[in-house]
Amino acid sequence: MSTIFIKLLCRIKKKPSCTLPSLRWDRIFLLSITIAMIVVFFLILFRSGNDIAATEELIAPSLVSYSDYFESRQNWSFNHKRIRERFVKGKTFYEILAGYGLSALHIIRIDEAIKPFFNMSRTRPGQIVDIWLNKKSGKVEKISLHLSPEKTLHIIRNGDDFLPSLTSPLKITIPTPISGGVSNSFYQSAIDRGIPSEVIMEIADILAWDIDFLVDIRPGDAFQVVLNRYYRQGQCIGHGKVLAIRFVNQKRVHESFYFTDSKGRTGYYDRKGRSLRKAFLKSPLRYSRISSYFSSRRFHPILKIYRPHHGIDYAAPTGTPVESVANGRISFIGWKSGYGRYIRIRHNHRYETGYGHFSKFAKGLKKGSRVRQGDVIGYVGSSGLSTGPHLDFSVSERGRFVDPLRIKSPPAFRLDREDKKRFHELVVEMEEVWQKYHTS
Repeated sequence: MSTIFIKLLCRIKKKPSCTLPSLRWDRIFLLSITIAMIVVFFLILFRSGNDIAATEELIAPSLVSYSDYFESRQNWSFNHKRIRERFVKGKTFYEILAGYGLSALHIIRIDEAIKPFFNMSRTRPGQIVDIWLNKKSGKVEKISLHLSPEKTLHIIRNGDDFLPSLTSPLKITIPTPISGGVSNSFYQSAIDRGIPSEVIMEIADILAWDIDFLVDIRPGDAFQVVLNRYYRQGQCIGHGKVLAIRFVNQKRVHESFYFTDSKGRTGYYDRKGRSLRKAFLKSPLRYSRISSYFSSRRFHPILKIYRPHHGIDYAAPTGTPVESVANGRISFIGWKSGYGRYIRIRHNHRYETGYGHFSKFAKGLKKGSRVRQGDVIGYVGSSGLSTGPHLDFSVSERGRFVDPLRIKSPPAFRLDREDKKRFHELVVEMEEVWQKYHTS
């Protein structure tokens, strides 16, 4: 090969002949290059073979199909026995595991594997732990600690080590329609139809802008609800978001639909796409009855004279929480003659609200404090000129008192044009769910 390179070099130098002595150093140089090239070639070939082998090993695991995977799982279950234990008062996790032949060292390692995920001191009576035993050896090879319906912690044995694996069992979400009529109370009627109490309160809060569920509900009212229900292995394990509501109250139809707009804001809207979140709450508290209405001439039970009553008196037990009906800033907080402990909130350039006869104020409030709609600002009492525990609630519009029960509060915001098409498709979808429910 070196001779070939010499002849090639002679042609490059344009010499008819070349002697070996004259090309001694050229030959050495060419031989060095040749050897180097051969070495590099074999190195590349060797490394490529290793890379190919490593790649094939990665993409060709021992289980290469779902059938192999499930067959492996089935074989594992067939070769192991599951024993279900429940935590009881007075029996520790250590005692449970020791009963299956695990040594103190093994139990310590199991506890170390669990620590990053769960504090074993917080186990509760009735909580489930599954012990998996090898049928042949009788050894514990897996422990399944059920932390909640949504999470299970598996501790898998690998020799003398125990490896944790946190899993979330699959659950199915199904939009479920429920309907019914009101006999005595909406709460009891909804309970009878299988609606959980927390969902009933959510429905009341969603429609609180338009319906006062303490005084407006009448026998003969009707409701239709679509809510998410969660199922696992055919069993209902919980309830999710309320998706749609239709409530007929005193022959008036109130509807709400849960929707997420293009800006990511979620909320409930009526059929026309107007938000149900109004500027003011329907009432500032959960009251027993209205003991006195707005009037320009009311007989005062203590002063024994006729004078204007510029608010609504809501009778309620002492200590009942009172909420701000809208976002705003406290313009007065303190004692105000006949109102006793009193708070006044300025909401904007147009509206102010007043709250009187508190037994005490909520902690941390002072003049200038900002409050949000629904924040508790105080508690019902009988301070000032009062014959019993109640809240005196008033609203002024541009400096003039107005009847709180006659205020027509506008929607807080509406959907943009780009969202309305999607929203109306949602309304049609909910209508179809209701229709299928009634025809099935």
